[in-house]
Amino acid sequence: MDDERREQARYPRHRASVKVARSLARQVATEWGLDGLMHDLTTIVSELVTNAIVHGKTAQGREVVLTFDLSPLRLRVEVRDSSDGYPTRPAGGASDDSETGRGLDVVEALTSKWGVTERVIGKIVWAEFALSSQGATELETSGKGVPS
Repeated sequence: MDDERREQARYPRHRASVKVARSLARQVATEWGLDGLMHDLTTIVSELVTNAIVHGKTAQGREVVLTFDLSPLRLRVEVRDSSDGYPTRPAGGASDDSETGRGLDVVEALTSKWGVTERVIGKIVWAEFALSSQGATELETSGKGVPS
């Protein structure tokens, strides 16, 4: 595995973009030697890109930007949209029969930490997977869900 890598893609604000983003996540995991992360990575990409498209209220004509950033100790996934609203969980949590409202819980459960970074226009929702020096995932609980 190389010490540092970066991959970025832009997608139109259409639900079909989620499938294309998942495909890129699988490709990145394979090419970067992170096959053990493939399922969790594609799940996180699916959640974050879907949230940006469905809830991000991305301005007409604006794109969703997906970035993968690999360093020796972590894989960071970022999804940027032009909305200034923060991701939220439903008040009281999702009901047992609800088909929505669990996305951030999934992100929190599968990653080492996640958060939101404000931008002049919009925001970046990011999530990180902690890696050992061999590229295997490690459990790291500090900082989960804390916006930066």
